[in-house]
Amino acid sequence: YTFTASVFMLIGILVMYFHTDAIAGLGSLSGHHFDLVAMTAQDNLIPSEGLRHFVWILLFIGFATKMPSVPVHTWLPDAHVQAPTAGSMLLAGVMLKMGAYGFLRISMTVFPESTIEFVPLLIFLGMVSLVYGAWVCMGQTNLKRMVAYSSVSHMGLIFLGIATMQPLGIAGALFMMFAHGIISPLLFAVAGAFKHHYHTLEIGSMRGIAHHSPWLAAHMMLGWMASLGLPLLAGFVAEVAILIAFWMTYGWLVLLPALTLIVTAAYYLNSMQRTIFESNDPDQGILPDTLHGENPSDLTWHENAGMLTLAAMTALFGIMPFIFWDMMSDWSSGIIINTMIEAMQTQEWSP
Repeated sequence: YTFTASVFMLIGILVMYFHTDAIAGLGSLSGHHFDLVAMTAQDNLIPSEGLRHFVWILLFIGFATKMPSVPVHTWLPDAHVQAPTAGSMLLAGVMLKMGAYGFLRISMTVFPESTIEFVPLLIFLGMVSLVYGAWVCMGQTNLKRMVAYSSVSHMGLIFLGIATMQPLGIAGALFMMFAHGIISPLLFAVAGAFKHHYHTLEIGSMRGIAHHSPWLAAHMMLGWMASLGLPLLAGFVAEVAILIAFWMTYGWLVLLPALTLIVTAAYYLNSMQRTIFESNDPDQGILPDTLHGENPSDLTWHENAGMLTLAAMTALFGIMPFIFWDMMSDWSSGIIINTMIEAMQTQEWSP
């Protein structure tokens, strides 16, 4: 799946390569090069507007698949379900961010005019990913699939932040990438521990986890609250920044992502209450059949240590986001001032 998308991206990169100017001491015997800084500085890298848009689309297919965004997202849930816990944590925490980073670093900086031309596409895919990911997530009973579809929804928010073409929105998208990179691994660590101690990933078969595994229940609750954007946790800062920037650019259209986040938060809180706390028997809860009548254990010290580290980072960057926010804000302001303003004037587009 991602290999096919990478082929499209490779074709786009090769087209860029063959349109580069020769630079003394750089490149191969052909005189062309892969220097991204030189590509960005080169005036009119691809003169043909149609070819430029075509290359942008080729790159976009690759980056959107790696994020992933609807409709090229279907590989992610299956990959997470089949992957071991460590693989899921690395996939969610690192690899998914490469698509968004590549889009910001290459597509926006090298082809700013094409990016502005396709802003409606970014808004559409961002909205669809946000709503679809949240909607499908609400119907999942497999814990890993639930987290996977929530990732699709968060990637939609990143697209919406980029589509604002505001420094605040792009900084919010960057912070969302960072926040998701610590929240999602925490949730997959919880899923792995749930599988290890309860021998299942079907959370619908369980009620009252807090009665048997209080540490596991605490990490699950913190992870989901952070994912939903609870204040004082890392996800809140990113979501608020993106929504404010979206309001600044598109006005009342911000109601769609805002209401989606509110409705899904209400559902998840209700689901979390049932799974973690609700029980007909306050002493035992409802245990899954996979335990065969055995009592489950709580987290071991080494499981707890890893989750506590991620949980502490989630809280730290929610309470003190300025630790990384200033750096992200400076970079997003720079990309707007140095790259996008001239393109906006050329395209007669204003946020």
